[in-house]
Amino acid sequence: MKQKHIAMIQDVALLFKKHQETILKNWLAIIERENILPNEDEKVYFLEGFERLIKDFITHLSLSNLDAYYEGNAEVAMKVAYNDIDFKTFIRVFHFFEESYAKILMDNVPKDQLIDYIGAVDMLHHETIAIVGETYFEVKDHTIFALANLAEQRDPATGKHLDRTREYSVLLAEQMGLDDEFITLLYKVGPLHDIGKVGIRDSILLKPGKLTDEEYEEMKEHTIIGAQTLSKVVHGQQLTRGFYLLGLEIVLSHHERYDGKGYPQGLVGEEIPLAARIFALADAYDAITSTRPYKHPIAHEKAIELIKGDSGTHFDPKVVDAFLAVEEKFNEICKKYQKYNQFC
Repeated sequence: MKQKHIAMIQDVALLFKKHQETILKNWLAIIERENILPNEDEKVYFLEGFERLIKDFITHLSLSNLDAYYEGNAEVAMKVAYNDIDFKTFIRVFHFFEESYAKILMDNVPKDQLIDYIGAVDMLHHETIAIVGETYFEVKDHTIFALANLAEQRDPATGKHLDRTREYSVLLAEQMGLDDEFITLLYKVGPLHDIGKVGIRDSILLKPGKLTDEEYEEMKEHTIIGAQTLSKVVHGQQLTRGFYLLGLEIVLSHHERYDGKGYPQGLVGEEIPLAARIFALADAYDAITSTRPYKHPIAHEKAIELIKGDSGTHFDPKVVDAFLAVEEKFNEICKKYQKYNQFC
C-alpha cells in the first residue's frame, strides 16, 4: 500500500476515534434492519467482535501500524472459525462496517478527496477479507486433519500415515502435471481417506495376523462408512467440483483396482476417479514400506518392484510412470519419517 494511502487511513482512524460510539450505534441499527442475526447469542458475539475491530482500527491504524491491525484480523478470524460462525454471514456483517461510517466520512473529508479516502479504506478492507478468509479456512483444514487423525490414533502402528500419504500423493500429482487447484485439494482431503475406519472393530483393525474372509469383508466396509459420513456433511448436495467431491472420491474409491478387482464398486480403469487412482498408489507404497500388525516393513527397492509389477492390474500405468519418475523423492519422504516404524 502506498504511503499516501496509509496516511489517509491514519486520518480515518483518528476520525473513528471521535465518532466511535456513533459508528457502533449505526452498525447495530443496520443489523436490526437487515435482520441477519436473529439469534441473540450470535448478536452478542458479533458485537464483541465489532468492538474489537473498531478498537484495533483506532489503536493500530492511528499509528499506521498495519501489521498489528492485520494480526488482530487473523485473531478475529480464528474466533469465527472455532465458534462455527457461518463465513458468508461474517463477511456480510463486516461489509455493514462500511455503511456504518459512510456518512461520517462524507461529512468530515473534503469532497475533492473523498473518493481517494474511500479507495484507501477499501484497499485495507480487501486485505482484511483476504486475511480473514485464509485464516478461517486454515483453521477448518486443521480441524479436518484432526478428525481424520482419529482413525489413525486407533492404530498406533500406522504413525504418520496421513502425513506421508498426502506428501506422496502430491508428488505424483505434480509429476503428472495436474493443476495447482487439484493438487491443493488433494493435499487437503487426502487425510480423510481412512476416516471410515472409526466404524471398524478394534479386534479387526488391530488384529496382529491375517484377517479371515469374514473379517476382511468387514474391513472393506470402511470405504462405504467413510463415504456415508462425508455425504451427511454435504446433506445430499449434488457436487460437481471442489473439496468434498474429491474427498468422497478418495474415501470411497482408493481401494479400487485398475483391473476392476478392487472394492467397493469394482470400477475399471478410468471409471475410477483420478484422485483415487493417485491415492491408491500412495497408500499402497506406504503400506508396503511400513510396519503393520500383520507384517514387517519392506525396503524401498522391493516396493518399486512390487508397484511396477502391478502396473495395469492394481495401479493406473500413468500413475506408476509418475511414481517411477519420482521414486527417489518417495524414498526421501519415507526416510524423513523413518522413526515411525518405517524401513526405506
